[in-house]
Amino acid sequence: MNFLRRIFSHQDEDHNDPTFNPERTDDLYALTEEGYIIAQDIACQFEYVEHAVCPDCGGELLLVAQINRASQGLNELVCACKQCNQRSSLIFDVSNTTYQTWMSRQLGDLYVRNYDGPPRRPARRQKQRTRR
Repeated sequence: MNFLRRIFSHQDEDHNDPTFNPERTDDLYALTEEGYIIAQDIACQFEYVEHAVCPDCGGELLLVAQINRASQGLNELVCACKQCNQRSSLIFDVSNTTYQTWMSRQLGDLYVRNYDGPPRRPARRQKQRTRR
């Protein structure tokens, strides 16, 4: 998923931007075993929406709602296609260590970990089978 990280990387990397984590890793935008998109800060979630396309027609997506699922270690962004009006949900994993460490630094004493489960990790890459 390194190619996605390059495509969606924060262009100006403004380290004063409170929504941007300068310590993003190569796991950014990888999928978890459950199919969630790994987010490592707030900015990357909105960057992902900016570059995503409608699965039905390939049109541009417009963010219409954010659903806080922090108790599940998730954040859901609901989008609608500007062309065909099809709705889609992008579900980001925010339980990962990179996100939680960054969030803790941002919030300081106000930080409360809402998710009790273990941090999710990227899905293991499966070896391709070859014919013999």
